[in-house]
Amino acid sequence: MTKNYLQENEVLIRKEIYPFLPEIDTIIFDIDGVLVNVSSSYHQTIIDTVQYYFGNIINIPGEDNLVDGKAIAGFKMMGGFNDDWELSAAVVLYYLWKMEEYQLKSMQRLKDSSPLILDFINKNLSNGCGLTQLMTWVTKNASDPGKIFSLWNKEKIFQIAKEFYAGERNCYRLYHFYPGIVHQATGNIEKEIISIVPEVTGILKRYQVGILTGRNRTETHFFMEQINWCSWLDPGMIVTSEDHMTKPSPDGLKFLMEHFQSKQGLYIGDTMDDLLTVKNLNHQYGKQYCLSALVLGNDFTGENDYKEHYIKKGVDLLAENVNQVVQLIHHRFR
Repeated sequence: MTKNYLQENEVLIRKEIYPFLPEIDTIIFDIDGVLVNVSSSYHQTIIDTVQYYFGNIINIPGEDNLVDGKAIAGFKMMGGFNDDWELSAAVVLYYLWKMEEYQLKSMQRLKDSSPLILDFINKNLSNGCGLTQLMTWVTKNASDPGKIFSLWNKEKIFQIAKEFYAGERNCYRLYHFYPGIVHQATGNIEKEIISIVPEVTGILKRYQVGILTGRNRTETHFFMEQINWCSWLDPGMIVTSEDHMTKPSPDGLKFLMEHFQSKQGLYIGDTMDDLLTVKNLNHQYGKQYCLSALVLGNDFTGENDYKEHYIKKGVDLLAENVNQVVQLIHHRFR
């Protein structure tokens, strides 16, 4: 499959799109997994939320982590799980189904009994419809779906996740409520590691730049302050969850591209939903209006199937980090 790709400066480039690269005038970014490493923030929040729900709400004994980074990546590869709070709710629902279906009463048995979480994801969640697909599957396949859904409180799961993420210090600022379930001063948001380097930020000022993210507006502004983009990035060119143009719908990307009157765009993301967003936009226009780039972090070089998965799906550029992509586009093709 890699025969259809060239490698330049540690970036894989699909051969067919090579002529479009010098024409890029607009670069649009996802935030999580692209501009910032969220493995210790959002992804850790998913882990914390699932553990808390089963340990403190369902009262299942044990200390085994029910979900890990590989499982989170598995959900993201399927598409439809761009929202990490919905992903948290999906993991809880899967384990509630498994707990009731097989009468499993400990964390260890929940985690280790068949079907394992990655096997379940690959078999049953492959059409990219996310949490809705899982809810439908449970309704159709569980012996007692009513019992499972009575134990599954999606709004409480969302609240637990927000409290773990923000902590007491930032919960009201980000979500306009004070923590009522999880009480910890600092949240996982304070563990985020900025990925983009200052040199690349300087390069970006020569392009039209936008943001398309699943974060809410307050979360996004909080991060923009951390990387000092508020002084030069037009806030009107930031599409967040409040704009109701949720990926993989192309509407948010279309809005930004048309506002910029872009001739050739590039959207840099890190998940299947980001790739599908670009594909859906190009399908609407019937041409290669925007190119797709995915950054995979350590999964780009690690021993896993992630890189091959996205190559099979036809991603245009694939790299380890966002800096490699921007530097390649600017220094090699500008």
